[in-house]
Amino acid sequence: MTVRQCLVLLLACCALGLGVPLLLGVTYSARLSSHDTGFFAVQVDDAIAADAQPRRPRRSVLVVIDGLGHEAAKTMGAIALLREHGQCRKTAVGVPSMSRPVYATISTGLEQDRTGARGNDDEAPLFAQSIWQRARAAGMSVAVVSELTWWEELFPGAFTHYDVLPLDADYFAALPPADLQLVHPLYVDEVGHEHGAASPEYAEAVARADRELTGLLRTLDFSQDLVILTADHGHSQRGGHGGAQEPIANVMTCHAGLGVRRDPDYGHLRITTVAPSLALLLDLPFPAHMRAGDDDLDALFAIADPAAFPPAYLEDRRAAVERFRRANEDAVRAWLPDSAGSWDAFYEAWRQRHRSGARVLVAALALVFLLQLYLHRRREQQGEARSAALFGLGFVAVFGAVTYALQVGLRGSFDLSSVAGRADLIGFTLTMGFGWTTLAVVVHWLARRDRCALMLDLSAILLAGAVLSAAHPLVLGWRLGFPVPSPTVYFFPYFAALMFPAVTGVAVVVAALVGLRPLRRRSDMIAKT
Repeated sequence: MTVRQCLVLLLACCALGLGVPLLLGVTYSARLSSHDTGFFAVQVDDAIAADAQPRRPRRSVLVVIDGLGHEAAKTMGAIALLREHGQCRKTAVGVPSMSRPVYATISTGLEQDRTGARGNDDEAPLFAQSIWQRARAAGMSVAVVSELTWWEELFPGAFTHYDVLPLDADYFAALPPADLQLVHPLYVDEVGHEHGAASPEYAEAVARADRELTGLLRTLDFSQDLVILTADHGHSQRGGHGGAQEPIANVMTCHAGLGVRRDPDYGHLRITTVAPSLALLLDLPFPAHMRAGDDDLDALFAIADPAAFPPAYLEDRRAAVERFRRANEDAVRAWLPDSAGSWDAFYEAWRQRHRSGARVLVAALALVFLLQLYLHRRREQQGEARSAALFGLGFVAVFGAVTYALQVGLRGSFDLSSVAGRADLIGFTLTMGFGWTTLAVVVHWLARRDRCALMLDLSAILLAGAVLSAAHPLVLGWRLGFPVPSPTVYFFPYFAALMFPAVTGVAVVVAALVGLRPLRRRSDMIAKT
């Protein structure tokens, strides 16, 4: 190939390497969620037998301390107080470990894969029924204190009182009177984003939450009142969440007070069980769309103190759980007969479809590299160095491997847990992209000193980036489908939308320096003759 042909190919790949990842990246947040319908929802009607109703707590409080990981929670004196009057369990929040999706799961008992809430930007109401709506239908007053309006956006009309307070307010002391109260402080999360979970600032924010929560607990009568403590996610050491790492995707959930069995041991729980546990302890029907089948619902009857409830009530609630399970089993079997009604099998079948799509992606990338080899071989026949093809493949492979290693080594992971904030993501990825690509180009030039080979290998990188970016919606759906992919795959469009434009910027400079300038010099020579 001539220098002109290599230049044209590079510029064409620059257009693809810039346009495809950027288009898919900037539209990604809007394509993440499907609040209106969710995925594979199973609605089950529930009612409690009139002759089996227990005494309802005088006052019930759900505390959601945003950004409080499991290990940080264990350091709190308030946790010891809650364990004294109830029990605490290490709780898996699922993926993505992000605020609005987990708020939805805490409220409905339905996992993020099926609520359709997969990001923080969608302000639309959620289709799934919440524990707040169940409480309102039962005539209870429901009050919220938060720094955000997100709970009300997810479940409009579900709250009788909603206060949005500044960061420095004592949320626990500001709770207005209500039968059911939700207190949601954010300062632990905000400090986590700014300083990271390993920082003294994060420890101080946790200590503040401990002091203020303890102040609330001292006002409760555990023989008459109920309190549940949980969180939406933890934080990475540098600050960030969204992935499945142990300190990020596990929080503490404590139940204490009227109706709760005392158990000093730390147990385990899924975040999907928080809403059903609140329903059980408050004499409310279960949320209509809660996860049932391959579930954690047997934990409900280890949380509840059998001495505090009429036997008929617990029997009625056990029967309700079985009804939910049977309805979910029937629905899953109808959607996928080979699943035998198992949600776990249903998930695995869908993940297998994604793996099939990944195999198509591998084939597409192989075609890109075969094209790269073919173009290098064409140049060999014109007297170019015979090692160019293998060098080119190695250059692209090393470029991809080092890019991944830099992201993981400098940021801790290749997922959203590496991101403390949007500005942080943008600044780091662009800087890394420009810096690493420039270094790679310099190394390539020093090793080969071949303008056309350099442009061909940059073209292969950009074309591979466009293929990887396009494969994401082709395999997972334009609006992200079911189930939520792995944290790495979930994160990729954000990363690609910044990394490949940075590579494109360097490639354009290369085109100007090693492609256009020689062509311009040749044109000047022709003009002089």
